[in-house]
Formats: sequence, structure tokens, C-alpha cells
Amino acid sequence: MLFHLHYYLVIVVRMLRLLMWQEVFDKDRFKADDKMGHATLSLQPLISVARLRHIVRVSSGETTLRKVLPDSDNCVSRESTISCIDGEVVQSVWLKLCAVESGEIELKIKLIDRPGTK
Repeated sequence: MLFHLHYYLVIVVRMLRLLMWQEVFDKDRFKADDKMGHATLSLQPLISVARLRHIVRVSSGETTLRKVLPDSDNCVSRESTISCIDGEVVQSVWLKLCAVESGEIELKIKLIDRPGTK
């Protein structure tokens, strides 16, 4: 079975949290794609690490600055790391899909600074 990730970023400010919402669909050739589930991830730890990166002045190499553990507030299925890699903040994360029997997606999220915000 072939899957594709139909994704869009929804930034929801609810109780001062930033959430990313992912929907996963299977890829059908002759009929509409079927929804396979969804997952959410709080972006607040990623934002916090971006601020920390500027404070500790990490700019080269690879440094792990935070770990995110699975809990009831997120769909993280395994321990996730947020690292600074050559000056860029990157999170590698596995998310368990909700509203389905089983399923996971792996994401690598890179925070990109807007020009002039460093």
C-alpha cells in the first residue's frame, strides 16, 4: 500500500501552545484517497530551543539541546531530540497516528529563521 503525507501547518494558539497538525492519506489511483489518521505535535519545545541556541551561541557542529518524551499532551511515540546542526534547529520525531488502529509517521522539522531575525 502506498501512502503519501497530505500536510498543512496549522498554528493554533490555545493556552499559549503552538501545535502542528498532520493528516495522513493513502494514495489511490482510481478513487479518492482515504484518510489514514492524524497527529499533532507541540512546537513550543522547538521554539524554546531556538531561543536557547542564541543564548548559548551554538553555531557549528551538532549539539543536542533538548529531548521530548511521549506524554498525554502530544502524539510523540518515542523519545525525540531537538538539535542545533550547523546553526539550524532540527527536531527528529516519530508521531503515532490518532483515530486509527495503528500507524506512525517520522518527521524531521527544521526551524528556519526569517531574514533579519537572528
